[in-house]
Amino acid sequence: MKGGGNMTTYEALSLIAQFSLVFIGMLTLTVTIVVYINKKK
Repeated sequence: MKGGGNMTTYEALSLIAQFSLVFIGMLTLTVTIVVYINKKK
């Protein structure tokens, strides 16, 4: 991370965006697994 003061907000937003993408991916994976297990029963 460079010391440019203007990039702080953009870096924070991109970090939040990456985290939310990972969170959505994990959530989708969990739901898919649960549905798959329920269908097998």
